[in-house]
Amino acid sequence: MSELMSLKQVTFTYPAANRPALDGVDLHIASDDFMVIVGATGSGKTTLLRQLKPELVPAGDLTGTVQYQGRSIQKLSATESAQTIGVVAQDPVVQPVMATVIEELAFSLENVGVSASGMPGRIAEIANFLGLDQILHTPLQQLSGGQLQLVNLASVLVLHPAILLLDEPTAQLDPTTAQNFLNVLQQVHRELGITIVMSEHRLDRILPLANRLVIMEDGALLAAESVATGLRLMSQHDELASFVPAIPNFFVQQHLTGNQLPLTVATGRRMLSQQDVLFKLRSSTLSVKTFGAPLLTVAGVSFHYDQQAPTLRTIDITFATGIWVAILGKNGAGKSTLLSVLAGLRKPQHGKVRLGKQIIWKMKNSVLIRQVGLLSQHPIDQFTGLTVREELTAQSQLGNEPVNATAVTDWLAKLQLTAVADQNVFDLSGGQQQLVGLGLALITRPRLLLLDEPTKGLDPATKQVVGRLLETYRAAGVTIVMASHDVEFSAQFATHGTFMFDGQLTPVQPARKFFTTNFMATTAVSRLLRQWLQQALFSTDVERKGGANDQG
Repeated sequence: MSELMSLKQVTFTYPAANRPALDGVDLHIASDDFMVIVGATGSGKTTLLRQLKPELVPAGDLTGTVQYQGRSIQKLSATESAQTIGVVAQDPVVQPVMATVIEELAFSLENVGVSASGMPGRIAEIANFLGLDQILHTPLQQLSGGQLQLVNLASVLVLHPAILLLDEPTAQLDPTTAQNFLNVLQQVHRELGITIVMSEHRLDRILPLANRLVIMEDGALLAAESVATGLRLMSQHDELASFVPAIPNFFVQQHLTGNQLPLTVATGRRMLSQQDVLFKLRSSTLSVKTFGAPLLTVAGVSFHYDQQAPTLRTIDITFATGIWVAILGKNGAGKSTLLSVLAGLRKPQHGKVRLGKQIIWKMKNSVLIRQVGLLSQHPIDQFTGLTVREELTAQSQLGNEPVNATAVTDWLAKLQLTAVADQNVFDLSGGQQQLVGLGLALITRPRLLLLDEPTKGLDPATKQVVGRLLETYRAAGVTIVMASHDVEFSAQFATHGTFMFDGQLTPVQPARKFFTTNFMATTAVSRLLRQWLQQALFSTDVERKGGANDQG
């Protein structure tokens, strides 16, 4: 197919930065591409995407050329840019500007001068295509995260773009909603012929849809290959091996690569059956953790927003010292509301929450902040606009034992924020802001950690760093209550799991029992091996037992 966009020797450096965010990038995007950009946090993925849209090019020093159909994108008028290059952001709530769905779609058309008589047909077509026709007059604030992201996509598609740029568009969506969104993208690509370029950390669902994998490392383009070739390169690269999705990674770890790496559970099962490979559970898999006395008690808690149905319905649960509970559930299920009640930020209409023997919303803020660390759904809401170092230093002063400058430097290293320590927190990538938010929650050394989507925006390697860091605190007696869509992370690190559904929590179960008995909310390896091994969650849980092709 013909070339649609290109970057030629593009180097970009942010103001006051000591190294370029992009370094000599050459990339060609064909009109039939479904391209996925992958790389560690801070590798340049978002910066690269922003170079492809004139209005999004950040302030800084840029050399090289970026062209759309042979023209510099800087020569595109605002109308041409809007109609040819569409953008969908990571956070569904930041993009909309109007009150209702239909107003949001009309706003896009008004901005490019579509006549009033031409709007209804455009809106009707795209609303029917994306299944938004039943919610056209619904206020945007009443939509779920998945619905809102579809509206964002619709507001771009209604302009009939040639290319879509998406920056981790499923990062804040639950797994089912994320898959539905990706299915729509596949339909947009195949049926409408729209080129798609997106950055993503969670590759397991997106790679079966893509034809090219672009790998970034420290601002440079490491490779732009087919998906199969890109996966093999990543599996052989120490810093990128953790990015390989669970199913192909299982085959790499078990030396079952053959001629191809499977991308789906179905393909993986078929290849295992064909190779007649048997596995057994490692003896070290079923470890047992012990916990202390009850720390947080929730008794009969119900909560509803003004004139709305209850979000929380008579919740009764006790969290022991040193437990790590993962709460799963769809967007809008009430997980964030529950965490805000547990943090004392919202007072329920019924019931009580006690930290030890104290009712939590009656505690003084100065006492509460030393006892409870909170990572909110939107960490930037907790920032004051200082540098990373200054934010952490200021927060530490609120704890029982304020830390000195050396300790803050140690925290920056723990959180992999040393390189951006003196940058303003609002200038960081989404993943880096997430790490700052986690640092603010931890640095006061609380007894209770409430974490809302702690892995959002983090690359796989950084997730492991965060998981191990949190595990050290849990093992030392810190209680962790975590709302998460990240099933793989939750299964690896949490001690217990539960669903939030219909305003209530299902019975809390030990993590391995919870995740191995779930049919869908479990790990990819569990889905792959469940007909042979019920207790397996990860590649490291099993070892080869024998078979026709056993190499052991």
